[in-house]
Amino acid sequence: MDATSHLKDSLEAAIALANRFGAEWSRGRLQAPGDTDAVQAVLRLTTNLEPVVDEPALAEFAAGGVRLYSALGLLADGSVDASARELNELLEATRAAPRLSQYEGKLWHLHFAGPEVSVATRWLAEFATAAAMLLGSSELNLLRRCGAERCDNLFLDATRNHTQRFCSTACQNRTKVAAFRSRG
Repeated sequence: MDATSHLKDSLEAAIALANRFGAEWSRGRLQAPGDTDAVQAVLRLTTNLEPVVDEPALAEFAAGGVRLYSALGLLADGSVDASARELNELLEATRAAPRLSQYEGKLWHLHFAGPEVSVATRWLAEFATAAAMLLGSSELNLLRRCGAERCDNLFLDATRNHTQRFCSTACQNRTKVAAFRSRG
C-alpha cells in the first residue's frame, strides 16, 4: 500500500470541496448552491463508507469549502505566505491534531481531530492538513487554476511533464472550439 495514498485522496477531496463551494464558475456554468449530495460525493473520494451529511453539517462544510478555496487559490496564485496564514487559521479553528484511531475490526489510521468535534470539523481538519502538507512540499507548484474562460476550478496537475492547463477535457475542448471559431 502506498503510504501517501490517503493523503493524496484527502487533498483531492479538499480541492473538490473548495471548488464546489468557492468557485463561482465550473466548466463553463455558474455553480448551483452545494447540497448534501455534493458533500457526500466529495467525502466518498477519501472513504469507502457512505457518509451522511445533514443540513447543519452542510452549512459547516460550505463555510469550510469557501475557506479552503481561498487558501488554495492563494497557493495556486503563488501567494504562499498568505495561503499559509489562511491554512493556519483553518487548522486552528478545527483544532487539527494528528491522532491514531481504530474502528472495531479495522486497521489503525490517522485522524486529525478528536471525537468531541462535529463530523464536518473532523473532515475539514483532515482537508486543511492535506492542503498544509501540499504547501510544505516540493509539489506545491502542481496546484493550478483552470485556464478556461468561465471556470474558476483549482486542480492538481497530474501530467508527466506538468503542463496541464485545464481542470477537465470539457474545459480544454470549450477553449479549443472558441479559439477555432474566433479564427474563422
